[in-house]
Amino acid sequence: MAHYCTHLITLTAACVVSAASLAMSDKPDPLPDIDPVEGKVVRFIAIGDMGTGKDGQYKVAAAMETVCAERGCDFAIGLGDNIYESGVDSTNDIQFEMKFEQPYQNLTFPFYMTLGNHDNSWLIGGDGLDNDKGDIQVEYHYKRNRLSDKWQMPARYYNFTAPLGEVEPLVEFFSLDSNPLAAVADADPEYWQLPYRDKQQRWLDVELRDSNAPWKIAFAHHPFISNGKHGNAGMYDGFPGAGVVYYKLLKNHVCDRVDVMIAGHDHDLQWLKPVERCGKTFHIVSGAGGKTRSLKNPNKNAAYWQTDDTLGFFYIEIAGDEFRGTAYTVDADSGEHRAEFEHTLTRQ
Repeated sequence: MAHYCTHLITLTAACVVSAASLAMSDKPDPLPDIDPVEGKVVRFIAIGDMGTGKDGQYKVAAAMETVCAERGCDFAIGLGDNIYESGVDSTNDIQFEMKFEQPYQNLTFPFYMTLGNHDNSWLIGGDGLDNDKGDIQVEYHYKRNRLSDKWQMPARYYNFTAPLGEVEPLVEFFSLDSNPLAAVADADPEYWQLPYRDKQQRWLDVELRDSNAPWKIAFAHHPFISNGKHGNAGMYDGFPGAGVVYYKLLKNHVCDRVDVMIAGHDHDLQWLKPVERCGKTFHIVSGAGGKTRSLKNPNKNAAYWQTDDTLGFFYIEIAGDEFRGTAYTVDADSGEHRAEFEHTLTRQ
């Protein structure tokens, strides 16, 4: 296992300014000198590319259970490739039980899921060419008599706030549907790239404008930048133009408007520095929840820290103006987990 790490421990970023703050006259003002989010804390796991149903997924789940018992977890965000290798065929597919319900049976908090290319497979696993198949995972959210209510995916793209149920949230999360925009094509007109991009970005613009959360986090399966095998949007897998429609959505409607973009797709762990073309937004890749892979080019994008060839996940705690992240690795043989890297971002 190779490790790549800088010595930078803290990072300061400019505060996100939301247009929503100009349109809240219909809401009661907080009491003078009282911060409505003061004292609120949000703790969650970021995990992707996990749905193998194999021993590695169970070992990561066990590590998550231990970490959450020690530190507290409100929920997890699932970053796609939820059901390897080719998604599911119905809401009764046994794979929901084998590759989600059973591995995470000891975890009682919700998992807010997004879709990956393997969840939308057509001819071969991971081709991402049948988005109708991904719709089944949305339908599972509404299925009665599930083994649990942990699976949360009310739509292909959606948003939620945390702490859960709070009127004045600390964080708002935006789950994006990257696959129709990052894959090559889809025969279903509903998922043709340009109309689907326009529809999704209109939704996103409205929700970001209306958000009153000081922290904003976008998550999806495909990353904006990555030092792993798949690489950067617009040049995925070394092909010029691959994922360019998705790149433009992120660059024009996500970058510099959210604090962090969290993704999977590459089976490694990365905490990447902001890049000029994406403003202050920084990037986390957490795609080692069930599979591992080597970093292809660790110097492609500047990183605070990254590691490969290991299972793992990110634990994130947001408290007031601080974003505290810990990268955990999990030994594939022993199941032993270790906090490999900790990092704090402070808003000013």
